Formats: sequence, structure tokens, C-alpha cells
Amino acid sequence: MLEAIVDAMFDLLLHVGLPALFVFFLLKGAFVGKPIPTTVILPGYVLAISASRSETAVIISVSTAGYVAGQFIIYYIARRDGLSTIQSSPRIRISPDRIDQAERWFKQYGGVGVFVTNFVPYLRGLILLPAGIARYPVAKLVFFAFTSTLIYHAAIVAVAVGVVRAIL
Repeated sequence: MLEAIVDAMFDLLLHVGLPALFVFFLLKGAFVGKPIPTTVILPGYVLAISASRSETAVIISVSTAGYVAGQFIIYYIARRDGLSTIQSSPRIRISPDRIDQAERWFKQYGGVGVFVTNFVPYLRGLILLPAGIARYPVAKLVFFAFTSTLIYHAAIVAVAVGVVRAIL
């Protein structure tokens, strides 16, 4: 089933392009699209369109902007309504243990925790819940989230595309 979803996403990306990529990553950042495999979709799209370096930079920037916009939605909901709204959503399932872990990271590390957890699978974005509740400054949040996500997406693309091109 996952393969069918990935194929459908690639078809949509090839026909719609960057707007679809932005929406995919917005959904992923907002926890709705967590099943979307970033490590497949992002480098796969770069390879599928034979992107130049400048096109790859745009693709990475668009995916990063979408992901951070999705994270900001989660931050805003947590800031406005607390955890109850997010936990009551039928589309978002987050275990209490993961939320507790994100809260501990945020209390201990603050904005640096936002930066670091964006590199950790299954924790990416969760720290924005306690950041929203604590009303962490938006400018700092966007800086840490955008910077770390940009590095993460660039690394995924560089490694995956480099491996594929080395094999071919």
C-alpha cells in the first residue's frame, strides 16, 4: 500500500510540481502527513525531474518552507488551545511518552532542542507542542526550525542522489 501511495505522490509531483511538494511537506510538518516518506519523496523527485543544482536548491527550499509552515500550524494550535485539541484530532496520533519526551527536551534545551529534534525521526516537530504552550518567540522558533530542516533536507538529497548517481 505504501508503494501505491508513493507512486501516486510522484505522479502528482510530476504533473503539479513545486506547489504539490509544498503541500506534501506542509501536511508532513503538521503531523497529518507523517506517513509521507521524506527520504523517498524528496530525493526521488530531484532524480525524477533530473534537477540541476539550482533546481535542487529550489526544491529543498520549497520542501523546507512547507515543512516549517506545517510545524508552525502545530505550534499555533498548541499556543492557542494547548495539547487537548491536537490529542483529540482523529488524524493525529501521538503517544504520551513521545509528548513527555518532547516536553523534557524543550524544558532542558529550549530553541536548541527545536533545532536538534528536527534531525531525530519520530521526534521531528513534536517539540513545537511544548514550545507553543510556553509561547516560545516565533522568530526564534522559525529560525531554529527552518535552519535544521534545511540542513536535514539537503543532507537527505545529497546522500540519496549521490548514492543513486554513483550506482548508475
